[in-house]
Amino acid sequence: MSRIAFVLIGRSYPPRRELAATTGFMLRRMHVIGTAGHVDHGKSTLVERLTGIDPDRFEEEKRRGLTIDLGFAWLPLPSGNEVGLIDVPGHERFIKNMLAGAGGISICMFVVAANEGWMPQSAEHLAILDALRVRSGVVVLTKSDQVDEATLERTRTDVNKRLGVSSLRDAPVIACSATTGEGLEALVGALDDVVSRTPAPPDTGRPRLWVDRVFTIAGAGTVVTGSLMGGTLSVGMEVEIAPEGRKARIRALQSHKKTLTSAAPGNRVALNLAGLERAGAQRGDAIVSPGGWRSTRRFDAHVEVFEERLIGEAHELTARGAHLLYVGSAETPVRISLLGVEQSLRGGQSTVAQLYARDPLVLQRGDRFVLRDAGRMLTFGGGVVLDPVPPQARRSDTDYAARLRALTGATPAEALDILVRSEGRIDRNEALLRSGSDQEEGAMVRIGGYLVSKDHVNQLTLQVQKSLAEHHDGFPLEPGMGREQLRAEVALEGDSFDALLDLLDDVVAEGSRLRLSSFAVALSPEQTRERDRVLQAIGKAGFSPPTEKSLGADPALIRTLVSSGDLVPVGGFFFTRRSAEQARQVVRAHISSGGPITVAQIRDVLGTSRRYAVPLCEWLDATGATRRQGDLRMLGPRP
Repeated sequence: MSRIAFVLIGRSYPPRRELAATTGFMLRRMHVIGTAGHVDHGKSTLVERLTGIDPDRFEEEKRRGLTIDLGFAWLPLPSGNEVGLIDVPGHERFIKNMLAGAGGISICMFVVAANEGWMPQSAEHLAILDALRVRSGVVVLTKSDQVDEATLERTRTDVNKRLGVSSLRDAPVIACSATTGEGLEALVGALDDVVSRTPAPPDTGRPRLWVDRVFTIAGAGTVVTGSLMGGTLSVGMEVEIAPEGRKARIRALQSHKKTLTSAAPGNRVALNLAGLERAGAQRGDAIVSPGGWRSTRRFDAHVEVFEERLIGEAHELTARGAHLLYVGSAETPVRISLLGVEQSLRGGQSTVAQLYARDPLVLQRGDRFVLRDAGRMLTFGGGVVLDPVPPQARRSDTDYAARLRALTGATPAEALDILVRSEGRIDRNEALLRSGSDQEEGAMVRIGGYLVSKDHVNQLTLQVQKSLAEHHDGFPLEPGMGREQLRAEVALEGDSFDALLDLLDDVVAEGSRLRLSSFAVALSPEQTRERDRVLQAIGKAGFSPPTEKSLGADPALIRTLVSSGDLVPVGGFFFTRRSAEQARQVVRAHISSGGPITVAQIRDVLGTSRRYAVPLCEWLDATGATRRQGDLRMLGPRP
């Protein structure tokens, strides 16, 4: 790369560093500055004079003398900061290209030619910046050498008046000339000051790069470019091209023609992607970390219509209009369903709404977007995403609209709390995605894979207690309710159900059964006599017990005796605890003295029939008293 020095008003800016000197490092968080303004007001000329880089890439742009698509450059500032510059087209026919670039900027350089003053695209570009809430920037009155002082001041006064209703109302206004260099040093100083006062783009650990260009390089493959936000990308990382879900790997990474190992949020980045054909990505796609995002066509938002004095004409938003939505670098037709009491919105009004995009998008809470009227080709409003993957909303649901109003202006932690409280129980990953928060605090409890409001935990607790109490009343001889039966009644997944039980001190688990701690099986005098009869009949039979049917006993009583350990189930029979232990001791003693024995020998030793000997042998194997080897039984690991 050639070494070029830039001289503005006698000040020499540092020459650009060699590529080799800046290879293999991580680029820290930075800002991207976007130009805005009417066609032919000198945006591209100003960028080239400031940076030494011609942002007009196409021959047609040079021939026609106007920017058609996005152009890119970068600028070292006196403080040592370096910023990326996006030069956007000013002509109304290329407004969608302007919007593709505006979606990734944090600071703007708003350009008005001093000799022409405020023009139609000046108003539209200002409205777009206002919709995106770009509050940091510098307003530049270009071509100051072509007007006298009085004209310059009239232009300045008019521009300040028009800025007064926008997000740029406090931006400094600098007059300059790219031809003579007058005012450029003041402009660079103002940009440096704005950059130093603007907070660095946040790193939430969820990188997303809206694609604004895709091209191929011979020998390298597909390259995509865009402004990186939300997290860091590094060489070797696997990424996903959303919304299609294609996977690729970052083979190489550059920013401002520097080869990097990693890039942080706020940087203009070029990614060389391995495993991706050029047709595998397009403008409007997003490069994201796999698994961290979900494509959506439906989302909730707070929408607004610009005042007439901002865009120069009146507009009314209704559900019947044909609208276009711009977010990041994406453009898609969208249907808007207003959820407030309003049937329509006029200038200066706003409300909550659910939007339905034709094309899937990867959104997050807090994303700003721009709305245009597809018929009039008018930028009339914009808004902010409140819930990127909401349920279907009904216009008549006033509670739903109230929740969206509460989400408007809420912090991520507050949004998470609102979602959990309103839904009672919500999948944790879904809740974090929808709220944009990773702070689990407030009136919620984590139960397995769910976040549950404390009110809902109380409801689940009451449901568990009620179900167990009803089971105890209906089946007083049973030691408890089956775990799976109770889990199905509470409608929780296994891990979440177990986590809920851990919170309940008054619920006792005994094997596969659950009971209230206050419950215990209590036999009536009649049931006590029946228990004694059953135990006597089975015990008297020794190793050839009667069948359950022949006993004629209440099945609930039998289950109670099994649970208490008085009876031991062996195959389809029941042995008393004493008989089962005696069989265990006799068989092990015989093997110890005489060696391994067969089923027939066990039958003879116990003085029973094969009908009982076979299930007894299987029970002895299962409990570790014996171990089967072919047709023989030998001593098992447990006495």
